[in-house]
Amino acid sequence: MKRIYITALILIGMMITLSIPAPVYSGQAVGWAPPTEKALVQDASRILSASDAEKIIKEYVVKHTPWDEDRIKVKNISIPNRVILSSEWDYQITPAPRAPMIGRTAFLLDIISAGKVAQSSWVSADIEIEVDVVLTSRSLKGRQVITEDDIYVGKKDLSDLPAGYIYDVKNIAGKRVKRFLSANTPLTEDILEDPPMFKRGDKVFIVAESETLKVTAMGVAGEDGYRGKQVKVTNLQSKKEVFADVVDGGTVSVRW
Repeated sequence: MKRIYITALILIGMMITLSIPAPVYSGQAVGWAPPTEKALVQDASRILSASDAEKIIKEYVVKHTPWDEDRIKVKNISIPNRVILSSEWDYQITPAPRAPMIGRTAFLLDIISAGKVAQSSWVSADIEIEVDVVLTSRSLKGRQVITEDDIYVGKKDLSDLPAGYIYDVKNIAGKRVKRFLSANTPLTEDILEDPPMFKRGDKVFIVAESETLKVTAMGVAGEDGYRGKQVKVTNLQSKKEVFADVVDGGTVSVRW
């Protein structure tokens, strides 16, 4: 009988079938019947997946930003290198210098095995932070005073919002828009202004007061008057122009 050697190239994770011949005796004849035994060749190491990187990045963002976890989304993971993970591994992650932590952000990921850095790779992702923002429910004309029906609170990605966006409707009460706005426009502080307490040409009370004396007179506003601002007023009796502080919709105060 000849001895037969069988060799095979076994790859990690490959299922192979070993056919071990066993002798079968039938009278004087000797044959071979091939019973089947299966063996799985495995290795504990694996490749860093996009879901691994997503979890690592999200944990970092949650820990180092003021945003709640349910407002944070990590998307479009990019891992340019093939990162091997051993059976027991840890990591260190560091954002790129001046990383915004909003929008496309890169991180240096160090894979630690047996107490030392086994591999390093840059990974990047789109980080979305969902925030509340006040938006217009319909188009608004310039200098239109905002009402409750003109706005609503929606959710937007923070990276898509302009600086100074408004998230609380309480900050809009009594204000008007400076220019035309289309529907679904985020409201910002620089778009809004307080409407004037009175307009140019309106009659107002001029109050001049000291510790011992109070004098009032009627006047005419030379320009629109805004609360807390100075306005030019003409005294109807003396015809003199003075600068006065706007107190309310019908009163100005002269510093005396």
